[in-house]
Amino acid sequence: MVGNISDSFRLVITGNPGVGKHTAAIELKKILDFAVIDINDLAVKNQAFLQMPSLEIDSKKVATIIESKLGASQRTLIVGHLAPYVLKKEWIDLTIVLRKSPYAILSTLESRKYSAEKIRENVASEILGIILYDSVQCFGKEKIAELDTTQSTPAEVCQKIVSLLGAKAGRKIGVVDWLSLVYEKGDVRRFLEYS
Repeated sequence: MVGNISDSFRLVITGNPGVGKHTAAIELKKILDFAVIDINDLAVKNQAFLQMPSLEIDSKKVATIIESKLGASQRTLIVGHLAPYVLKKEWIDLTIVLRKSPYAILSTLESRKYSAEKIRENVASEILGIILYDSVQCFGKEKIAELDTTQSTPAEVCQKIVSLLGAKAGRKIGVVDWLSLVYEKGDVRRFLEYS
């Protein structure tokens, strides 16, 4: 299925909380022979925080740990919203930025009991495409593909990701425009105005 990628292929799945990163990683792990590095788990297990209890990630420490794990020549899947802040371009082959409707993210984060402030921050970040932008800045647009997961099942998202591993033709960025959607629905102030 992915025989045309190298034995040391490094895939990143990133995006805002609630877009389906970890669900996609679980599905991919079922069909691909990839070692998985979960950035959040790695930070927690290694207590890579700048100050407690704020849980602000020590990005330099996390980057050093990830770099040491990438030393072995193996297919690796790195998952987490912090990817563009802890990884280097030369470490990875492809980054998939998952996107999801801000309305769907709102619902997901509410069900996870996120604070109102964190929901507002993450929904605004998704509308503005912050992680996509930061990923392009970090990895370069030639190493990025953007996928809208809003109407897709986890299996469909996984299938789309697998199809992007070998072929560069299907890799696109700039295909999601949540700002226009929010504007058309009259919700710009609802999601983007801060007090």
